[in-house]
Amino acid sequence: MYFNNVTGHVKIKEALKTSARNNHVPHGQLFLGPEGSANLALALAFANYIVCENKQEDDSCGVCGACVKSQKLIHPDIHYTYPIIAKKPSPHPSLSTDYIQEWRTEITKNPYINELEWLQSIGAENKQGNITADEARNILKGLSLTAFESGYKIQIIWMAEALSKEGNILLKLLEEPPENTVLILIAEIQEEILPTILSRCQLVKINKIDDASMAQALLKKGVPQSNTQHIAYLADGNFNAALSLMDSETHDNTRLLTQWLDYSINLKAGELLKWTDEAGKMGRENLKSFLEYSTHIFREALMLLHIKNYAPRLAQDELNLAARINKFLTYQKLEKLLELINKKHYEIERNVSPKMVLMDMSLKMNKIIRSKPSATMASTPAKRTPLAAQSRLEP
Repeated sequence: MYFNNVTGHVKIKEALKTSARNNHVPHGQLFLGPEGSANLALALAFANYIVCENKQEDDSCGVCGACVKSQKLIHPDIHYTYPIIAKKPSPHPSLSTDYIQEWRTEITKNPYINELEWLQSIGAENKQGNITADEARNILKGLSLTAFESGYKIQIIWMAEALSKEGNILLKLLEEPPENTVLILIAEIQEEILPTILSRCQLVKINKIDDASMAQALLKKGVPQSNTQHIAYLADGNFNAALSLMDSETHDNTRLLTQWLDYSINLKAGELLKWTDEAGKMGRENLKSFLEYSTHIFREALMLLHIKNYAPRLAQDELNLAARINKFLTYQKLEKLLELINKKHYEIERNVSPKMVLMDMSLKMNKIIRSKPSATMASTPAKRTPLAAQSRLEP
C-alpha cells in the first residue's frame, strides 16, 4: 500500500512520513478510527514507507525490493496479526500465520475490509474471531529476533479489540521494546482497548474520510462524476461502504424503497409478495446495500423532521421521498424502523434467507407504521422544518 493510494487524511500522512524520514518512529502506536476510515490502509502504507530503501518526499519509491515485497505482504520484517478462528483438527494452537494466504488475498483486494467480511472469508460463519494468548506470545517471539532485511521490525495488529485481556502479555514489549521495533495496533473502538495498552501507545486519531476525498477516489475508480458525490454522502466516511455502493444504482434503490413503503402502508399483500420476491433475488451484497440505503433515507428524514435548517444529504427525488416519509411517520416510529432495518441487515450478513428476512421485516414494518402513538408519543408534537414541509408529498 502506498500513501498516494490511501483516501484522504493528508495531515496524518505527512506526519507519518516525516517521522519515518527523521527516524523518529514511535515504538508503539494505536491507529484509532471507525470502520472504513483507512486505519489499516494507513498502517500498511506507513510500514511500507519505513522499510522502503529509497524513500521519496511524498511516498515510497515503489521499485526497490522492500516495496515490491511490502505490496505483496511478504516482507520478512513486517508481521501481521488479526482475529482468527481455531483450525480443527490441528496439532498446534491456531495462529494468524495459519491464515496468511487468505490475509494476503483479501487485504490486497480491499485494504478497507471490515472484520465481519474478513471472518466470512476464512469460513468463520457465526464464530467470533479472537487474538489469543498464544498469538500474543508468538508476537513476542517474532519481535525478539533480528531483522532480516530492514533496519526495523514491524508488527501490525489489526482489530486490536480482539486482544481483550491477552493484551497484557504485550505490556513489557511496549515498555521495553527491542531496538528498532515498531508495534502498530489498529482499532475502531477505544473503550475496548485495555487502559494499560492505551497508556503505552501514541494515539493516532483517524476520522471518517471527508466527502470530497472520497468522491475524488471514486472518480479514479471509474465511477461517473454525477454519482461520486452521492455515493460519498451515502457512505458517510466509510470507504468500504463506498466500494459496496459503487455498482448499485441509487435510483433503483429509491424505486424499491418507495414501492416497499407504498405496499406496506396500504396493505397491498399481493404486491408486497412480488416485491419481496424481486428484492430477494438481488443478491446478498446488493440487498445489504439496499438496506444501508434505506437506513440513510430514514435517518435523513429523521434529521429533517427535528433539526431546523438541516442540509440533507439527498438528491431531489430522495428529498421528496424523505418528505413523504415525514408526513406519516413520527420520530418514535422512525427510530423503531431504523432499529428493525439494522437488525435485518445483521441477519442478511449472517446468511439468513433473504426472502424470509424481507417478508418478516415487511410485516413488522407494517405493524410499526400502523401502530397507534402512545400517550408519550402523542404528547410530543413533531417539529417539522420548513424544508420538509415544502417538499411533502401525498402518500
